[in-house]
Amino acid sequence: MISDLNKEQESISNSNVDWGKHYDHFEIEMREMYKTISEPQNKSHFEMLKQNAKQYLKADKVFCEIGFGAGLTLRYASKYFKKVYGLDISKRNVEYSREEFTKENIDNIELYFSDLMKFDKDFESKFDVISFIHGLEHFSKDDYKIILQNLKKYIKPGGIFTGALPFKNDYNFRMCPHCDKIFEIDGHVSSHDIFSLRKLFEENGFEVIYINDFNIHYAMTEGTLLQKIHRVLLYKLFKRKFFTQLEYIAKPI
Repeated sequence: MISDLNKEQESISNSNVDWGKHYDHFEIEMREMYKTISEPQNKSHFEMLKQNAKQYLKADKVFCEIGFGAGLTLRYASKYFKKVYGLDISKRNVEYSREEFTKENIDNIELYFSDLMKFDKDFESKFDVISFIHGLEHFSKDDYKIILQNLKKYIKPGGIFTGALPFKNDYNFRMCPHCDKIFEIDGHVSSHDIFSLRKLFEENGFEVIYINDFNIHYAMTEGTLLQKIHRVLLYKLFKRKFFTQLEYIAKPI
């Protein structure tokens, strides 16, 4: 049964769902909850960038985040880059986040509505760094051919694509009580480990610069000494997913 559901899920395309409508709700009405959930994901990823892509964290570079959520990574990036852009499929989130940044006196961030499945010529060769945190798992194999080609066109020569996503994502299926259809509660339609993600990038014209499923540097900076030891032992001995996510840096060929 689960195997059949997984196969069915993999055939679903992101284009079949009005994600703008969904995220108009989630990113605003449930903002604080999702901010709490995404904070360690965003922090870990940006620490990874600081460790492995220092040459890109400079004021003469242009940073962009796709699907920026509550804007945590945009805030981190605003301290390193002269210009930071955020692209999001939720128009409400774009408007709400603009108001937040204005109140916080952050003036080097520009936000725009954008659907990654649709190429936008305004963003062609515009960004040195594009970040996409916990987003790839929302796209199917057929969708990847579209979004990765669009991303390649948005990245300046010599630029990079970076991000994070769940490691060996577990699907969480539910049945709708109204229509009796099966759906994945978080809208996830794909799952990756290091090998499948590397293959995905290579098949779509990217060179993998860095990829890992456990940010030990970040894990060892959070919490008490006992928590750090416990966290690492769980991962090393049992592959438990505490503080684990796939984090990557790839470069268009």
